[in-house]
Parts: sequence; structure tokens; C-alpha cells
Amino acid sequence: MSRVAIIGGAGRVGVSFAFHLLTMNIARELVLVDILDDPVQGERLDLLHSTSSLCHTKVFAGTDESLLEGADVIVVPAGARRRPDQTRLDLIRTNFGIIDQWMEKINRVNSNAIILVVVNPVDVLAYRAFMVGGQDRKRIFGLGNVMDTVRLKSNLGERFGWDPRHVNAYLLGEHGDAMVPVWSQANYAGLRLKDMPGLDWNACEEVFQETKKAGAEVIRLKGGAGWAVGVAISEVVRAILLDEKRVLCVSSVPDGAFGIDGGVAVNLPTIIGKGGVEGYMNVTLSADEQAGLNNAVEVLKKTYSEIS
Repeated sequence: MSRVAIIGGAGRVGVSFAFHLLTMNIARELVLVDILDDPVQGERLDLLHSTSSLCHTKVFAGTDESLLEGADVIVVPAGARRRPDQTRLDLIRTNFGIIDQWMEKINRVNSNAIILVVVNPVDVLAYRAFMVGGQDRKRIFGLGNVMDTVRLKSNLGERFGWDPRHVNAYLLGEHGDAMVPVWSQANYAGLRLKDMPGLDWNACEEVFQETKKAGAEVIRLKGGAGWAVGVAISEVVRAILLDEKRVLCVSSVPDGAFGIDGGVAVNLPTIIGKGGVEGYMNVTLSADEQAGLNNAVEVLKKTYSEIS
């Protein structure tokens, strides 16, 4: 049982994750930190009142970074949303400033915590957090394509009438347009999709395209994602707290894995346990998949170089 802190704990994503974490009853303490005291105290009370039916977790909240002390995992969904008059690069610069401020505070009060960056564009901001937070590739990484993988599995289940819990598929590369579906390894209940007779591959590609656009569609319809991203964050945090050694496509800075020698945070099939990033799954990619991954690396490096 451990202490988990959320920076931006009064926001949609922070609250969604907080509630899902309580339902799992795996954290001893939950800490909500936000720049706005009244909203975060209100969320604390609302979550606290649910614990009688869900868990034994103690819930704390406030605006002071001292609350981050002792946290085993710090989740960072705090960030600005893009305004209509803002370019994508302007938004990234704004969120660079937010990440820099919070990483400075984390470095001061809790330099040993595992840090999970959630705010978008998550790959670029995870790399920024890595650069200013001590350059520990095991301890600092982003949610990345765990979110897209959750969506892809659910969408495939809906399209083909499958139980989504038995769909296994990865999305590598960028959390964005340069993401790469690893169809060569995808399977349903252990049977590889490419070995399924009569499977409609055009439908699979349609599902991938829907998945790639899903974030923008949710924003258009309701203003932003909440529930599914809360589930995705919970999968990563559970793997850490319970030392599951689970393979998840987080956004981390590799050290030679898949031929990538640092300089970027990119989504790879990553082994997550109590040490954070503990290694990478040695997945054999097709030539097209490897080319797509290499392209994503170059896209992300170019984006970061335009800002830094």
C-alpha cells in the first residue's frame, strides 16, 4: 500500500483517475494538489465520502507542494488546453513552463518519486520532464499510447463483437498522427489476428483510424476525455504499486531499445514494475512497423527541437 499524488487533482482527468484508483483499493494515501484550493478541497470531500463503500484510502488535498513529500508515484495531468488563437507550438511552450515549474518543486521535495506525465502533447512533455527532472529514464515517463491502446482494444471489441478484455494489441511511436499499430503481434484470446480466416483487414484499418482521431472526437463532443484516461493511468499506477512487470506502451526515453539511442521520449512495449521503467519487451516488428517507429522518432525530435 502506497502514497499516490496527483498534480492537477481538481481537473477532469485528475478526478477520474483518483476515483478509479479508490475503486481498486491499492493505495494507502491519495493526495490531490492543485493551484485552486476550493475546487481541490471540494473534490477531496467528494472522494472521501465514497471511501466508506470502496476502500481504506486516506485522502488529502491542498495547494502546497509539501504534500508531494513521501509520494511513491506522482501523476501530472496539469496543463493548459489549446485556445482557438493558439498554435500547437505555442501550446507546447506554455505547457513546457508548467512542467518546468512542477518538476522544480518535485525535485525540491521528493526527488525519488516515480513521475507519470499525462498532459499533452505527452511525448514531448515527458521528454521535457525527463530533461529538467534529473534525466532518470526509469523514473520519469509519460502515459503515452497506453491511452490509445485502451481505445484500440475497446474499438476492436465493439467492431467485431469481441470481449475487449481479451484483445491484445499495441500502438507504438507517437501519441499522435505518427502512432504505429503493431498488427503483426495483435491477437484475440491468444489467436493472432493475421491467422484468423476471413478477418476484414479494411475494418481493422478503419478501427485504427477511428482510434487515432478518438481524442479529438471526444473533445468535440464533450470537451475532453476523462473516464478512459483515468482507467489508462490506473493501469500504469497499479503496475508500479503491485510490481506487476506489466507490458504497457508508455512514453519513455530508451537506451538503445529498438535501435533508439535517447534524445526523445517515444512509446514502446515497456515493462513496468515498482522500479518504473524496468526494460522493454523484445517484440519483432515488421519492416513497415519499424519504419513507422523510426518516422515517429524523427517527428518527435523535430517537434522538441522547434521548442527548446
